[in-house]
Amino acid sequence: MVVSRWDQYRRLVQDRAASRIATVADARRLAMRRVPRAVFDYIDGGAGAELTLGANLAAIEAVQFRPRVAVTMGVPAPGLRTSVLGVPVAMPVLMSPVGYTRMMEPGGDVAGVRAAGKAGTIFTLSSMSGHSMNEVMAAAAQPAWFQLYFLGGRAGAEKLVARAREAGFSGLVVTLDTQVTGNREREQRHRISPPLKLDLPTMRKMATQVAVRPGWLAGVAHDRFQLSIVNTETLGTRGEPMSSEEAFLHWVASPARWEDFTWLREQWRGPILAKGIVTGDDARRAIDSGADAIIVSNHGGRQLDSLPGALRSLVEVVDAVGAEVEVLVDGGFRRGADVVKAVALGARAAMVGRPWAYGLAAAGQPGVERVLALFREDLDRTLRLLGCASVAELNLSQVRVPQDW
Repeated sequence: MVVSRWDQYRRLVQDRAASRIATVADARRLAMRRVPRAVFDYIDGGAGAELTLGANLAAIEAVQFRPRVAVTMGVPAPGLRTSVLGVPVAMPVLMSPVGYTRMMEPGGDVAGVRAAGKAGTIFTLSSMSGHSMNEVMAAAAQPAWFQLYFLGGRAGAEKLVARAREAGFSGLVVTLDTQVTGNREREQRHRISPPLKLDLPTMRKMATQVAVRPGWLAGVAHDRFQLSIVNTETLGTRGEPMSSEEAFLHWVASPARWEDFTWLREQWRGPILAKGIVTGDDARRAIDSGADAIIVSNHGGRQLDSLPGALRSLVEVVDAVGAEVEVLVDGGFRRGADVVKAVALGARAAMVGRPWAYGLAAAGQPGVERVLALFREDLDRTLRLLGCASVAELNLSQVRVPQDW
């Protein structure tokens, strides 16, 4: 395959940026410098006063370790491998769906799924992707999941599910906490909402931000400003594409409900995961409706504000469902040590969204690969210091949980 001079240059720049990432916080800082502020605030911001955003981090900090010293072997290394819904993964860290990644960096979800393949983990494609399902699956080296929003209402959702099945996605993630978009005040201040449009009003609003981000502008220009949501364009009838605005209106009028799991099960033969669960009651409802797994998530603090941290909600959900189904958790994970806490509390694995989005915005695919490598390195280090031979051995005896949980 012939690599263009532009691709060679871009990869050189990305490799250099990725080499400067020693923590997820580093990736965040580099992303802030590289992309326009409106794009960064989409990645970084939460809803309302961002109380839930802070609660996710605080809940992880509140859990402490109870190590066993002088028991860890230097060789062999701790076992990080596990399985999720029968799929082997190299570590208990999966990639959450992130929308509009192509506006962060042209590689977008294709870069994300390639990084997941190299890391040996599962990638989840958002309905809000700028790349087609077939493009993403063509780049996948590991099984991947598709995250479903009811774009275009029930009829649109049925088309998306059918296309995801045909493209070869193995799992369907149904997001249940997005009846309407959260009150994301940071984004509102820019008076610009994704998907970004190449029109005069948007160009005027972003002019000062883009002027000092020439690298970002060069990238999206070389990508021919492909910033739309490709899934909405294919949902129209009589050969006419559906606009994102129309798709969103149908979605808000007909969001996912528990009764929709009946027809979803008829269309989808693989596992169905219910995402957006934060209470034990809804966890039981998800199982009764036919969900094969639960993703404890408050949408990264981007929907309803004033919710408990995801790790605290995990405790309630695990208490409610026990080992009946696998439970995953998403929200606030920035280090491998954070993931160890989640698994010790009963999660099968943790899912990360912002960390890999920071890596993508900072340094493209090399940035995502670096962020995933950091999680792996810290998982290994934490298990050694905890005195645990593998993630399979993690349990409640190795953590201290606040009494009021």
